[in-house]
Amino acid sequence: MVSEMFDINLTPVNVGWGDADEKYNTWAASGQLPDIIGAIAHVGQGRYFQWINDEVVRPLPADLSAYPVVNEIMQQDEVLAFQVDGNNYFLPRQTYEDSSWWAMDRGILVRKDWMENLGISEPVTEQDYIDLAAAFDSQDPNNSGANDTVGYTPIGVWILTSQGLPGFGYTDGRWVLEDDGYIYPAITSERTLRLMEFVKEMYQAGGLDPDFATLESAQALEKFASGQAGMLARQVSPKHLRAVLNEWVVLQPNVDFYESVSILRGPSLDGDYTRFTEMAYWSETYFNVNVDDEKMGRILELYNWLYSDDGMYTMMWGIEGTDWEMDGDEIKLLTDIDEETGLHTPTGEIYPFTTAMSYLASWTGDLVQYVDPAIPQGIRDMATEERDHRLANWLAPDVDWTIQAINVPEKQEIAGLTYGDDWVRFIMDTSGKDSQTLYEEMVANWNANGLQDAVEAVTNAAREDGLID
Repeated sequence: MVSEMFDINLTPVNVGWGDADEKYNTWAASGQLPDIIGAIAHVGQGRYFQWINDEVVRPLPADLSAYPVVNEIMQQDEVLAFQVDGNNYFLPRQTYEDSSWWAMDRGILVRKDWMENLGISEPVTEQDYIDLAAAFDSQDPNNSGANDTVGYTPIGVWILTSQGLPGFGYTDGRWVLEDDGYIYPAITSERTLRLMEFVKEMYQAGGLDPDFATLESAQALEKFASGQAGMLARQVSPKHLRAVLNEWVVLQPNVDFYESVSILRGPSLDGDYTRFTEMAYWSETYFNVNVDDEKMGRILELYNWLYSDDGMYTMMWGIEGTDWEMDGDEIKLLTDIDEETGLHTPTGEIYPFTTAMSYLASWTGDLVQYVDPAIPQGIRDMATEERDHRLANWLAPDVDWTIQAINVPEKQEIAGLTYGDDWVRFIMDTSGKDSQTLYEEMVANWNANGLQDAVEAVTNAAREDGLID
């Protein structure tokens, strides 16, 4: 249907999470890149500017008015910030229409039924959270009679600094202006030290999962869904809550998810929370420099449709009137229901290529997740209530995308610094050194490997461009 609609032939090229970078680098070096280079997240990084300078990828046409949905998306500040010589070199793979909705990509799920079993009320202070995590680890919260549970399990070490605990201010990896007038990666700040001191205290009290540094995301999810962990730090938007529910009903079919689980926000130093934020898109689509203007026009026609509600709904749920229909403001599925699971036949089983096509232009599953009829209403209600609270009450971090787009050699030279690994070593340190000493040693090591040079270069460039005083 899509081929006929746009009079095009689509030839998929296989890349995966594990080999995409290697394949794209090899193809770029040998002149064998496909026409459409998707699923790449390197805007603003060294390779982004290298591909442009080496003419590996082509710019988009200056006039996109013939493609109104594309044209609107390209007006976002976080797209315009990365223009080179006035040209756009990528199409954003949208994650959310409103970037503030990223606030729900960080959160804490908790076993509220375990809290009731232990007679513990909802935690407020840092010590409350430490005590709760330690109790989940040691006090038999599931009444099993065995020591078979852990306290706080993060889905990855990255979430410890990436606003998984938003009550400590902005601690994520983006560059921000600090009080001394210089621009730093926030993950290197004193705020992050204060956060990591809290996490270290939890670890020393036995509340942090002892396997936190090595667990893969699927393993952490399974721990919580199987009743082995009391708190799970992960994304809490509808599609991610559904992922937990899907595991839960298999591993704990006799335990009601909605009666057992709620969302916590973590402790706050001063009563404020700073939400996680990102660009409205995550990753980009680039185009081989050999794509001529005629083919580029066809590609833009395709993307203009894939970005639209009609395109997204088709890829997510099939043909309107055959596979789904609008029932007032709600989307109603018309596909067959499996008698055993009670679930509708997935669109990807009916039209196999939609699984790939739905994520070609955008992260469509994320964009539509709050209205997705394949996600249980209870899950969507839980997430919507929490999202609305966060957007109304949490602070937006002061992240300037034009600062993130600054291109100086010193910034690219520190791309290999592993701040997260260093903070893990901080948490697990047994040397007896105090936290401030450990932090100063880390900063000295970062500076020895170019951090201070990059800070000065980025700050000076921002001043020259008038971005800061």
